Amino acid sequence: MQKNVTIWDIAKRAGVGISTVSRVLNGSAGVNEATQERVRAAIAEYGYAPNNNARQLKQRQADAVAVIVRGTGSMFLASILECLQPRIEALGLRFLAHYIDEHDDEAAAARTIYAEKKVRGLVFLGGSVAGRESALKLPAIPCIYATLDARTVRMENVFSVSIDDRAASFAATEYLLARGHRNIAVLGGKLDAENPIALRYRGVVDAFSARGFAFPAKNYISAGFSLSSAFAAMDAELRNGFRCTAVFAMSDVMAIGAMRALADHGRTVPEDVSLIGFDGIALAHYTIPRLTTMRQNAETIAQQSVALLARGLSGAPGPHHVTLQAELIAGASVRPIAVDAFQVGFSHS
Repeated sequence: MQKNVTIWDIAKRAGVGISTVSRVLNGSAGVNEATQERVRAAIAEYGYAPNNNARQLKQRQADAVAVIVRGTGSMFLASILECLQPRIEALGLRFLAHYIDEHDDEAAAARTIYAEKKVRGLVFLGGSVAGRESALKLPAIPCIYATLDARTVRMENVFSVSIDDRAASFAATEYLLARGHRNIAVLGGKLDAENPIALRYRGVVDAFSARGFAFPAKNYISAGFSLSSAFAAMDAELRNGFRCTAVFAMSDVMAIGAMRALADHGRTVPEDVSLIGFDGIALAHYTIPRLTTMRQNAETIAQQSVALLARGLSGAPGPHHVTLQAELIAGASVRPIAVDAFQVGFSHS
């Protein structure tokens, strides 16, 4: 047995991230069986044991921070999670990752976690802040919304770090408009809540309006934030006479799913259809062609979120909400075209 083996050693040996090791140790969902076996094999090889048993875990919950992650398939949220863990542990606090379904209520999950574990703080990855004032009636522990602007939740214990989603979406749409595209499709999630997707949609509308155009609502394609859902939605449109010259996908994962559907229908990117994504995940750098995207800096979001967590724990004064700017990363998936202002919208056969 090796001495001073850490979770980082286990992650390196198993070829996974530390959040994956944490999920296996905590018995959380979202890790396939093959990956679990690799992690368990590394644990057995090194003789690793977490620095607590069940009794110690119960006694030390007050030294923990829980991170509630909506969904298990978001590569972007996973990248933030990877950055959060060492920063939270650097505060002398234990890191607890808790995964919920895409459609679950994260505020209800927060109440349950606090009742069971008495954590000192909560960090939310994904979800919505609409109507959360009554739901987050927890003792005065800091609740940090990472990637969501929570300034509408007027509670002293609520903090947030987010990009300006509306401005970022405006920039992505304007990037396409400036290159002659008018017949633009937008691939995004449901527009039934006050969430980043709704703000990104408004950014699209703003960009069209700034040039004297109206964005046709029928050009909005709703899909889930997964490769398979985006692929299916794009495939359905292509089977129904899709003739847009560009697609703005509200996540890189969606863009990659759409790219696969376009290829299956004999459409090349960007020669036939230009494509721009959102998030700036590492995979976007390796697509063919390399994906143009609006990059959110996962490391900065994690850093700012933990800084707000520390401020909330100490009661120090300062701003509760931080707004960051996204950065457009120009790849090779967008090409300029001649403007045809008379062809706007889908053309269904």
